[in-house]
Amino acid sequence: MQKIILLRGNSGSGKTTTARAVKEMLSPNALLLSQDVLRREMLAEPDHAKNKSISLLENIIDWGANNIDYVIVEGIFKKSVYKNILLAFKKKYGAKMLFFYFDTSFEETLARNSLKSAPFSRDLLMRWWQGKDLFENEDYVFTDQETPKQRLAIIKGFLD
Repeated sequence: MQKIILLRGNSGSGKTTTARAVKEMLSPNALLLSQDVLRREMLAEPDHAKNKSISLLENIIDWGANNIDYVIVEGIFKKSVYKNILLAFKKKYGAKMLFFYFDTSFEETLARNSLKSAPFSRDLLMRWWQGKDLFENEDYVFTDQETPKQRLAIIKGFLD
């Protein structure tokens, strides 16, 4: 069964940790795409509506949809920049594409950020913060309440 799994949320919300766990659960036939890697590391693109990483992401998702059982896409993907392209993906792939949003509090993301080997400053996190940045058509919205294990089980439930 082929699925494209989108994990969106603020920095420090748990999406990258969850994405890695999902990939491990679904391997070997799973592809993990990280917005940070595509946009910042590979292309050094600023985060705006016409950045080059959007077309790269689209091409890789299309390739994955034709060659891999599971494509996992994770990133902040703020609504003001990415809503149109992500909704176009949803329209194109229909029920094959699942949207998950990590609606964690700023305090929780700040606490998680402090555990990173190179944490971001509070001021930087605050500038990036997008509270309740929902598309309103998410398949599931995670909160501060779920454990990583519970999140994985919830995602697995959507795949069965």
